Amino acid sequence: MNTIKVSFKNSSSGIISTIQDNIVIVNGLNNVTVGELVNFLDPSDSTIQGYVMNIESDLVKIVLIKGSQKLLSQGQFAYRAYHLPTTKAGFGVLGQILSPLGVVINDSDFSMEDLVRIKTYATEIVPIFQVSAGIIERDPVARPFLTGITSIDCFLPIGCGQRELIIGDNNTGKTSLAVTILLNQRQVNNNYYSKWRSFEASSNFIRTSIFSDFAPCIYVFIGKKRSEGVRLKNVFLKRQTFNYMTFMFTSSDDLASIQYLAPYAGTALGEWFRDHGYHAAIVYDDLSEHAVAYRQISLLLRRPPGREAYPGDIFYIHSKLLERSSQISKLPIIETKGGDISGYIPTNVISITDGQVFLSTRLFNEGIRPAIELGLSVSRVGSKAQYDAMKHVCKKIKNDYALYRAYASLAKVSSDLDPTLLRYIARGIKLNHFFVQGLYERVRFGRQVIALYAFGKGYLDDIDNDHVSIFFKVFFEGFFFTSYTEDKSFSELMLSKYFGENLTIFECGLMVNSFDLYEKEVTYLVLNFKKFFLKNLNNLNLFTQLSKIRN
Repeated sequence: MNTIKVSFKNSSSGIISTIQDNIVIVNGLNNVTVGELVNFLDPSDSTIQGYVMNIESDLVKIVLIKGSQKLLSQGQFAYRAYHLPTTKAGFGVLGQILSPLGVVINDSDFSMEDLVRIKTYATEIVPIFQVSAGIIERDPVARPFLTGITSIDCFLPIGCGQRELIIGDNNTGKTSLAVTILLNQRQVNNNYYSKWRSFEASSNFIRTSIFSDFAPCIYVFIGKKRSEGVRLKNVFLKRQTFNYMTFMFTSSDDLASIQYLAPYAGTALGEWFRDHGYHAAIVYDDLSEHAVAYRQISLLLRRPPGREAYPGDIFYIHSKLLERSSQISKLPIIETKGGDISGYIPTNVISITDGQVFLSTRLFNEGIRPAIELGLSVSRVGSKAQYDAMKHVCKKIKNDYALYRAYASLAKVSSDLDPTLLRYIARGIKLNHFFVQGLYERVRFGRQVIALYAFGKGYLDDIDNDHVSIFFKVFFEGFFFTSYTEDKSFSELMLSKYFGENLTIFECGLMVNSFDLYEKEVTYLVLNFKKFFLKNLNNLNLFTQLSKIRN
């Protein structure tokens, strides 16, 4: 292919020399900077845009991020855009499916009036790449972020500002786990009516304490099948969570450059909410595909390949993304091969993040869902990211479960064990049964505290393993009140206090008070229901029918 070379000095324009594989090599553009946007065909026309990746002695290498290379040819002009890539942020993007450049993909879901409102005052234009906050500016990770996954909230607590990695082989439930965590935010987020959020956004309304727990969610979908994206959208819509979410979407047939920009654009959106006083949960699904996209770009740019053909700066690419997390909860997802967490990309991201949740193929195949391998999972924040009530009940559970893990293997080969150890092993097996949750099933905070307290006190030691799930299913749904007492007013009071649809008095109290204030009444509730349960244990059909009524 012939190459065109023209001499430029202090120029803000250049001439296209080579076009190949969405890489445009331009002679000129002497004043351009790495990361800057470049327009083609016309200085003010953004129909076709590129992103500067390499600056060499007399050439600039540009990666197309918008438009088709078929519309370009050698000899055409390229012009500096004088700004970095941008995306949309604000309350107006909630409920939208966006491209990394801020293009609304699901605009057919909105009326013309809504689109005008969103475009005029409910969104802002923000740069995709921003400087991460310095050490002095950051607050310690101490505010709990509830996931609804009991094993995580107990053993691997996540706090706002923490970067917790979800890692595991293909088809071990990584995406389902991340989706479940986002669905769990509905309990608080749906209490804030969308018009109030619009009013706040449109009038520069000063944030008050009523909005302090609102946590918008950003799901960054990187380089996967479109059908999978449609499935996830339907999951969010069906469970009424799409109104507080932004779906940052790139599919496998999108340009590698767009897939590369996607997580940075999602982070810019999360930073907008952080800077306006809110928390945000971001899921990167997944950073393995992001690394592959960046490797593709780097090889086309003829950068020297390193380990597994990844460029030498792949660690920097992920660190500059995840280091922007400060008081924002982020959940990157990494896929492993054959359960090997010592691979290049997994070890890179593990070293950057504040812990990891490892999903085991073995546990998944055994029917334990979510298939969290607690031995390989860790939270480097620890109990600082737990409410005092959860911290109180988890101390005993962690010790009991550690003994179970240490001696469970011995119980398989020897029956001559101390009765105390056998009791801990039996308790650990019951805990494993309780930790099993159905697809997208969440356990509310108050229910987690009650259940873990009951386990720690040994109240469930004399209940069979197969009956544990039935015990809590009926107990948490509150049916025992109507069966156990004839006082309907008392039943309604207990249902509203402990088991209501929205945040209950009990749950709110647990978040701000010590568990000691509630220990006596929780003990009373559990022990009285246990008597009722054991008395009617022969009639398991009663409990089975009761547990199906709510479903």
